[in-house]
Amino acid sequence: MSMNRVFLSGRLGKVNKQLYGNQETDSVCCFFDIAVTKYSNGNEYTDWITCKAWGKNAKRFVQYVEDGLFCEVEGHLKTEEYEEKKKTVVVVDTFQFFKTAPRIDINAEKINMEER
Repeated sequence: MSMNRVFLSGRLGKVNKQLYGNQETDSVCCFFDIAVTKYSNGNEYTDWITCKAWGKNAKRFVQYVEDGLFCEVEGHLKTEEYEEKKKTVVVVDTFQFFKTAPRIDINAEKINMEER
């Protein structure tokens, strides 16, 4: 038995609102990148993961999302080949996004609280 499930959460990069394919038949797709940040030994590392949404998910995505929104994605990995180049993407099964307040530096807030 094998499993191919991916769960990501992070902020969207520059959103390309371009749909590729035939919009009349819902055979469309869109691509986007999500920044997934991890911390190790006091350092911050960010991986940019390319995602691909199809059909109604793609249409909904380009209609509502904006650069920098926090997004959660569930999908599966797929290696695609185009002109003899291979690239692995996350094919989106579901996604949700959140319009959140801007991120704050918790350490700066802590320092400001101690100064009061």
